[in-house]
Amino acid sequence: MLDLDVLAREASSLEPLPTSVARLAALVCEGTPELSEVVDIVRFDQALTATLLRTANSSWSASRTQITTVDDAVVRLGSGPVLSLAFAVTVRAQMSRAVPEYGLGEGELWSHSVAASLAAELICRTAPIRPPVETPTAALLHDVGKLVMARFLDRELLDALRDAQARGLARMDAELEVLGIHHAELGALIAQSWGLPSALVYGIRRHHEPGDDHGGIAYGIHLADVVAKTIGAGLDDNPDIERFGRAAGELGLHADHIDEIHKLTDERFHEVLGRFT
Repeated sequence: MLDLDVLAREASSLEPLPTSVARLAALVCEGTPELSEVVDIVRFDQALTATLLRTANSSWSASRTQITTVDDAVVRLGSGPVLSLAFAVTVRAQMSRAVPEYGLGEGELWSHSVAASLAAELICRTAPIRPPVETPTAALLHDVGKLVMARFLDRELLDALRDAQARGLARMDAELEVLGIHHAELGALIAQSWGLPSALVYGIRRHHEPGDDHGGIAYGIHLADVVAKTIGAGLDDNPDIERFGRAAGELGLHADHIDEIHKLTDERFHEVLGRFT
């Protein structure tokens, strides 16, 4: 078992969020913000502005005219995608590190996170019962707990986790049995240390065990995580089909919807990933 107090301190040790990103998260999660308020927060962030304009002018955004200002980019994309981009620019360096304790090489955790965020954006566009606009942001951050958990996984603990999985436990259940906490719970502690709104914290904590609080955010993240793994952007457990089906049903998604989300995520993944290089 790991010392949960030590884990909590380690969760707080990750590089803090820029004030502007935390403010933007609070603003978007409160409801439907005025786009002018979003513009006021992001306009002086050069890295975010560059990524924002690239995204607004991509084929994915379907813009017929060139977008040259932050104002027009925010109008084109909407507050939810802008929030996701803000977090992507902020956490990319940390999430690009190799996490061999989870079988992830350099850049693979980041790639999986981007694929999950893209899938979540498509779910928000497609689902008859739409999860909240911050769902793609939570999907981007859903595995952030692995960064801290990996610091504690020595050879003895890794062997114990492998033994638990060999007995048929999923990775998350093995973590809970061996470590006393799983990476989703640790990710939620990180989100709390960053001062993120409760919906984002809940979505990260429950992405493997989705519930219906906070407008279905955890259902959306769970589905997005599985889609990302299915297209090959992730190295983890096989999906729990029963949970996947329940999450899809809660959002009103049928097999045709899921097939289309898979297809579009796969088609657009490398284009979206390239916006951050």
